[in-house]
Amino acid sequence: MTASRKQHGLTLIELSLVLVILGLVTSIMVPLVPALTRLASTEAAIESLTQTNNALTGFTLTAGRLPCADTDMDGVENCPAVAGGFPYLTLGLAAPLRNAQGYDYRYAVYSRSDGLPMNDASLTGLQERWQPAIASGLNSALTVNPTSLGGDSNHLDACQALGIAESAAADENYTHLVHNGAREHVAYVLVDPGQGDRDGDGSIFDGLNTNGIAFEHPTKGVSRTYDDVVRVVYFNQLWEDLGCSALLSTAGHAHPNIESFLAMFRQTIRDYRAQLKLVEEMAFADNFQAGASLASAAAGLATAAAEGPTATASALNTAGATGAAVPASIAAIGLNTTAVGAATAEQIATALNHQTVLDHLDELDDLIDELDDLYDSVQSNVRNADHDALSAQ
Repeated sequence: MTASRKQHGLTLIELSLVLVILGLVTSIMVPLVPALTRLASTEAAIESLTQTNNALTGFTLTAGRLPCADTDMDGVENCPAVAGGFPYLTLGLAAPLRNAQGYDYRYAVYSRSDGLPMNDASLTGLQERWQPAIASGLNSALTVNPTSLGGDSNHLDACQALGIAESAAADENYTHLVHNGAREHVAYVLVDPGQGDRDGDGSIFDGLNTNGIAFEHPTKGVSRTYDDVVRVVYFNQLWEDLGCSALLSTAGHAHPNIESFLAMFRQTIRDYRAQLKLVEEMAFADNFQAGASLASAAAGLATAAAEGPTATASALNTAGATGAAVPASIAAIGLNTTAVGAATAEQIATALNHQTVLDHLDELDDLIDELDDLYDSVQSNVRNADHDALSAQ
């Protein structure tokens, strides 16, 4: 018979320890939940901001400009506005750009117009600014209309505008940052309002970020009256994102490269024509020789034909003593007839070959004339583009 086992419950001390542990876990987790939630929201906002920067770069590559600001908060740009809401619908994004607290960002873009296309830095404007200068020593005082361009604007022109903006002097009339009283221009600004109105001015944005085209510098620290996060993309950053250095370097050599290629190709065609002319002369010589062979064969046939009656008459007069000459004469006529046929065929072949070469020469002459016209046109365009660039500068 086995001894019965007694059932024991938790003692009061053990139960107290469990409750203490649960209390400690709860006291630790309760503050962490909001923090973890904010962290998840912050990470989502950062990812959204990265997508936004990529969308802005992609828009510039496609449209040749940056979008204007959204002034009525419907997600669509309102040109020529340079500061306001973020035009997410214009960029093809599905949702507004918002921070972890659900507040919309502010957006501002640099846009500085000028009468001359070569000096225009309106990043929101689609204008043909890029004109390659490829020659030196030309008279920059030539009377050339700098606006009479090709009419094809793309992100080459955006690159040109970024280069102009980079070297422009600070001006409070255009989008800029303020730091210790100094102004600094940037391509565009995105302002995260943080947790809301820290400075108590009625706007969720603090300091200079509330309105206008002046913004606090990204290095400004958080304080009791400021918690905005200013994110900017500088001109040189967007320049690199667009690949402007390689693009302009390649495109800048396009005109002279085409001109050089046409010059070499035109000379190559001329060299080929000279060689084909030699072939034509050889074909003419072959044709002439074939004609001589035909004439010789015809003369041989005539001689053989003339000898035939003579051989027949001689055979009759000699009562057949020279009768063997008749078949020989007939055979000579046959051989010479064959020779005439072969010479005729050769004459026809060499004549056709000569004519084919002549036809190729005529086609080459037409091609050379077209290449000359094309080369003159390209050369004129290159020089005019160079004149425009120098005049605009």
